Amino acid sequence: MSQPDPTPWQAAAACAGLSPSVVFARRERQAAPALRACAACPVPRECEAAVAPAESWFDGVCAGRLWRNGRPVKPRSARYAKPGAADPLGRPDPAAPLGPLDPRTVATQLDAVLAADAGGRAGGTA
Repeated sequence: MSQPDPTPWQAAAACAGLSPSVVFARRERQAAPALRACAACPVPRECEAAVAPAESWFDGVCAGRLWRNGRPVKPRSARYAKPGAADPLGRPDPAAPLGPLDPRTVATQLDAVLAADAGGRAGGTA
């Protein structure tokens, strides 16, 4: 059975080329590539509106956050951070408003994520 063509926002999503096992991972470590892609994604609002993670018991990465059973998972590093401390992984504060994105920066970050993902697959078994 063939997959339907993606909507325009799905085609523009930074995670579009990632493995479903990464996007729908339940643990932060396995979801890290998708979380990094989300940080540079131009369509997080459209993603969250379409997926509605809190209303669908969603497991995986959506709109820059990891969700488990429809609830956002607090990042491991944030569980032990002092209030107001910077995130050691450089993730943006999910509560902060999104500013304008520079397309070249987004493209560079996406290329880095995809290269890292491809490098991980090159050393594994098929």
